[in-house]
Amino acid sequence: MRTGTILVGVDGSAGSESALRWAVREARLRPGPVTAVFGWTAEGPRGVYRAAPHADHDALARAAAAVLDRAVVDVVGQDGRVGQDGRGAVGQLVVEADPVEALIKNAGTAEMIVVGARGHGPVHRMLAGSISQGVVHHAPVPVVVTRGSVPAVEERDSRPVVVGVDGSPSSLAALTWAAVEAEARGVQLRVVHAWGSGNVVGPALIASWQQSLVGQAQRTLDAAVADGVGERANVDAVVTGDLPAQALLRESGDAQLLVVGSRGRGGFAELVLGSVSHQCVLHAACPVAVVRTGPR
Repeated sequence: MRTGTILVGVDGSAGSESALRWAVREARLRPGPVTAVFGWTAEGPRGVYRAAPHADHDALARAAAAVLDRAVVDVVGQDGRVGQDGRGAVGQLVVEADPVEALIKNAGTAEMIVVGARGHGPVHRMLAGSISQGVVHHAPVPVVVTRGSVPAVEERDSRPVVVGVDGSPSSLAALTWAAVEAEARGVQLRVVHAWGSGNVVGPALIASWQQSLVGQAQRTLDAAVADGVGERANVDAVVTGDLPAQALLRESGDAQLLVVGSRGRGGFAELVLGSVSHQCVLHAACPVAVVRTGPR
């Protein structure tokens, strides 16, 4: 069971409210605490300036703290507790720094970081790929980007946890991480291996290769499940000839969480435009967890 801190980025936006709600739901499955982090600078978020009576440093700092406190109260109530038994108040941390920097600087002892898909970042960051993309690129821990609707804290979610595997070390780390999440929720773990490459070949080659490709894909999936999951009763393994991003985005429509590795067959040093992970973070219908290779 995971016991480390869940860091969640909060900026007063609807996206960050969704992230905080997801983090609180996660905290109910484990003994670890939640810390809501609010990063602010002279560039924003805009809510800080609207809340500040004066444009001096102290007034802005107090306004930032007020915006964060209000966001926490809106999600978890006046007492800031995450458990039905009154356990675990949500911690609040206001940092005078860029939101991405604020989260990365405080990730040292965290178990994961949770951010919304859209926030109140400045225009230049929105153009560069948003706060969520910045955190996914640079965080040393798994990052969950909340997309789609996140159920209320008290609602039960029986949808499966879906994870994409391709046999790479990163996907095996994602598989192991996803298995823990599915077990904590008491739901099915759906393991997807998509072997489609998108290469255009003739019908004769397709016919001669298909059986071999399907067999190889099944062996890759079986080995990954054996290494990353072991003997678990509620595992559904899926092999498909679709492109990996296409298959995972389709599966995300019926999932409560989609888990991917940060580096796959292409050996990406970071998430780059066109990678499976990047496409899932941008377009999935449910929250997406991006898991780094190897232990902390």
